[in-house]
Amino acid sequence: RQVLAALARALLLSRDERAYLFRVAGESPPPSTGPSREVSPGLQHLLDAMTETPAYLVDASYQVLAWNRLARHFIGDLSTVPPAERNTIRWTFRQRDDDAHWSDQDVVSFVRTSVADLRAAYGRYPNDPSIRQLVTELLGTSPRFARLWAEHDVAERRPVVKRVAHPEHGPLEFECRVLYVPETDQRLITYVPEPGSPTQATFRQLAERVAP
Repeated sequence: RQVLAALARALLLSRDERAYLFRVAGESPPPSTGPSREVSPGLQHLLDAMTETPAYLVDASYQVLAWNRLARHFIGDLSTVPPAERNTIRWTFRQRDDDAHWSDQDVVSFVRTSVADLRAAYGRYPNDPSIRQLVTELLGTSPRFARLWAEHDVAERRPVVKRVAHPEHGPLEFECRVLYVPETDQRLITYVPEPGSPTQATFRQLAERVAP
């Protein structure tokens, strides 16, 4: 088992790949106690290097772990927010039912896949208290979340175009991409504008303004 664990670390296997390796070798895979919330130096450097692209890192339960300077214009300065409140799914379902973004089918599709992704994490980490607490809270406070959760949906994640009426920077349009980090079961969320678009110009202006 020690050799298998060392091999899994050396190959940077995901949790599913690690479990498969153990089973092929005739061993029971080690239990997953909870999603990884450790931000590797490499991922932090990558975030910092994305000077013209808003980006942030979340764990399997969509708890925000790290972010770059441009992301603060969209998710706020989370250094002033208690860690327990830094959850993008919680923010989403705290929006009022008559909020305009619920009428955008791209947004609704993105939310649906996020709930499906959270359900998968709920199954992978049955002993994680933070995920259980988040799901219990949203089931009790958001009928919309409860309906999506009850569907037991498994959806393929695709990029979605987001249109934001930013209170300071006006209308923005960008592709929201969620990039999976297999070795930690984390997700890197990026806001990618179309080359040459007004949104790209705005992002560049913001980058110049917030540059150290």
